[in-house]
Amino acid sequence: MEILLTITYTFLFIFIIYKMKFFEVPGLTKRNLSLIFILKIFFGLLLWAIYTFYYTDRSTADIYKYFDDSKILFDILKTHPSHYFKILTGIGNTTPEFDDYYCQMHYWARKIDSSIYNDSHTIIRFNSLVRFFSFGYYNVHTVFICFLSLIGLTAIYKTFIPFLQDKKQELVFVVFLLPSVLFWGSGVLKEGLIFFALGLLIYYTTKLFSIKSIIICLGVSLLLAFSKFYVWLAIFPSLLFILWINKTSNSKLFLKFIIITIVLATVGLNIDRFTNIQNPLVTLSQKQIEFNQLAYGNLTDAYHQVIPVAGSAIKINPLEPTLTSLLHNSPQALMNTIFRPYVWEVKSPMMLMAGAENLLFIIFILLCIIFIKPLSTIRWEYVLFCLSFVVIQFLIIGETTPILGAIARYKVPALPFLLITFLLLLDKEKLIKRFPFLKFMA
Repeated sequence: MEILLTITYTFLFIFIIYKMKFFEVPGLTKRNLSLIFILKIFFGLLLWAIYTFYYTDRSTADIYKYFDDSKILFDILKTHPSHYFKILTGIGNTTPEFDDYYCQMHYWARKIDSSIYNDSHTIIRFNSLVRFFSFGYYNVHTVFICFLSLIGLTAIYKTFIPFLQDKKQELVFVVFLLPSVLFWGSGVLKEGLIFFALGLLIYYTTKLFSIKSIIICLGVSLLLAFSKFYVWLAIFPSLLFILWINKTSNSKLFLKFIIITIVLATVGLNIDRFTNIQNPLVTLSQKQIEFNQLAYGNLTDAYHQVIPVAGSAIKINPLEPTLTSLLHNSPQALMNTIFRPYVWEVKSPMMLMAGAENLLFIIFILLCIIFIKPLSTIRWEYVLFCLSFVVIQFLIIGETTPILGAIARYKVPALPFLLITFLLLLDKEKLIKRFPFLKFMA
């Protein structure tokens, strides 16, 4: 039954791809998008197989943790429908009568108290909604998340293709076909929802101010914030900057970028002085403490078993809740996020994928810098847009995360933007002239 449902929904979404105007994309046929969709499903099934037959501890596999909790949430519908919809919407679901439900769900509550919104709620709620269509079969959820992820990635592609008309093939690769994006962005994980919300938010922000765009931006902005708040935080300055440029002009764009950066940094780092929101430096410091406890075996799982020391744990500088400490740790944070795992740190096939990708990224970035376009022809507003998002996200990850495996996964939503940054700089003709064997890229 699971195979039949998985195939049926796959063909249904391919039919939608062919019918939706949204998927009319320059440089990509609907047949190609359908093939990318099938490829994503293959990688989603691969992720499922790895965490089913190789890493067999279901309690520690993210693909199952939130899926299994969603069954407990979904089953509430059979006995208390009103309770189910209150938990689903998050409205009126904090009274004591709901505590019994939350105790049954192993990953609804955090192991450690934190001021940060628990984004596990979002993926549990998503899985509970898909259960209306999946009848509890896991790989139907894979098909759904792959389709949502495809929508977001298509929106990212459509945002940047007007400025990369001479690099359509390369843009297809860096948006859709990066191994890490295919692997982590195609499983029943938060990354699929992040790509969906992030892509639509960026695409429709550039089309403000129609009513449709405003509604979509508000909706997906909330979804992104509830799926992974730091990704929303990282993209927010870029969105304000590109809105300012698009609604005025690109004159003095570097000055505008500096103004946006200074104003938002000043407000953000002092937000606790005029609101009840915790200072972000305190939050980052807390998150690093939580991650260190996880990395070095100081926590127990949902079944009260001690979580073993992470195989890819690394030492990072302690982060104090001060701007000085943040700046002092920033070089190490960026180095860890951009370059690690190094190829000699590889301890598993998935780390090998991340290490090999990092090496190829470095080579690609160097080529783009060597064969850079004339500075006056570069769309600097979109270079700054991408670079700001990547740097903020990489800093947050690097400052708080002492596990290489987690770093490799968490940075996935930023990888297409990292490479798009340098595609915008690359003079393709110079590169091909120097290396004629790359003519196939022309």
